[in-house]
Amino acid sequence: MFQVLSRSWALLLGMMFLMVGNGLQGTLLGIRGDIEGFSTFEMSVVMSAYFAGFLGGSKIAPDLIRRVGHVRVFAALASFISAILILYPMFAHPVAWALGRVAIGFCFSGVYVTAESWLNNSADNTNRGKALSMYMIVQMIGIYTIYNSVRSSFHFICSNFVVDIANSSI
Repeated sequence: MFQVLSRSWALLLGMMFLMVGNGLQGTLLGIRGDIEGFSTFEMSVVMSAYFAGFLGGSKIAPDLIRRVGHVRVFAALASFISAILILYPMFAHPVAWALGRVAIGFCFSGVYVTAESWLNNSADNTNRGKALSMYMIVQMIGIYTIYNSVRSSFHFICSNFVVDIANSSI
């Protein structure tokens, strides 16, 4: 277990922070949409757009990894997530938010594919299960952190900060 942590702690820490940021933006975007006066139908389109992008990311990410490598793909997609999060408050329109959610879905799917293939490539048969279980534990810690955090509008701003921290851990 310590061997797995020593080789992949930066990736695991980055994934934990990305999960925290994803949970915050997913939760608080709905709240912010209500504040902006979006209808229920508009918000349902915005929130479901994430999964349209998610499909594309899982298809394209392996090609990106083959071309430029795990580190560059992970850093680029995580940085793109951070940039899109900054744009939500600037463009308070359902179409802009839906396009942002498509892009974020694409990026998160690519980040997941990249992280998991990175762990698979760095592990051997004796510790692959430990590596992937640590990955799942870290993801659950990130998700659990969201559900137990204090609820306030300040978290919408902090979700971008958390994603930026995740990028710096690489």
